[in-house]
Amino acid sequence: MSSHATKPYNFHFFVYTGISTLSEAGTAKFHYYGIAQFEIEVIYGALKDVFGSVDEKKLPTEDTQYVSMVEIEFPIPFGESFFQKFSMDRWHKIKGLLKEMKRRRGGRKGVKAFISFCGISPEEIKPRLIFSLMNKNNRNFEMAIEKIEYLVDIIPVQIQIFPDANNSMDEIVYYYDELSFKWNPFSTKYSDGSEYHYLPRTKEWKKS
Repeated sequence: MSSHATKPYNFHFFVYTGISTLSEAGTAKFHYYGIAQFEIEVIYGALKDVFGSVDEKKLPTEDTQYVSMVEIEFPIPFGESFFQKFSMDRWHKIKGLLKEMKRRRGGRKGVKAFISFCGISPEEIKPRLIFSLMNKNNRNFEMAIEKIEYLVDIIPVQIQIFPDANNSMDEIVYYYDELSFKWNPFSTKYSDGSEYHYLPRTKEWKKS
């Protein structure tokens, strides 16, 4: 199997060590380590202005491959309604800050970020949606962030052909593939405890 095919499985061990439990309903989440006070204030302020309640927490460094980690969870579904409520100005502010953090820290031991949402609209799809940004290359990191907003119409279509569609999904993870320059599904977890991983080379799902 090529290195491209095996990459998501190495990636898997980093995804879940950086992701904590779902936030309380209506509460935005902002967990981090290795970031400056002014960076904290920009992200916290944007979340506080819209959602009022923010679960802010500084975490111990748990991955020495990255000097900084940012986890942001929006307590509403991913879709056009999110960008209307949060506003494009605030979204661009957070995107710009993350890209600047990445540039300042460089590629060797830079920033990893997790941006998640409590569901997917407009179909009232309930699983937690996580975008995992762990790209070492600055340009790929920037492109990944820029492309998130364009997935609003794509993800609801993609998940209709996810495995075990009649089961209840709890969590969906996407990662940015540096070879295809696009966001791909990485894994999906279900309420019965089952989990599948996507193989981009064959475009098949494998049950764990």
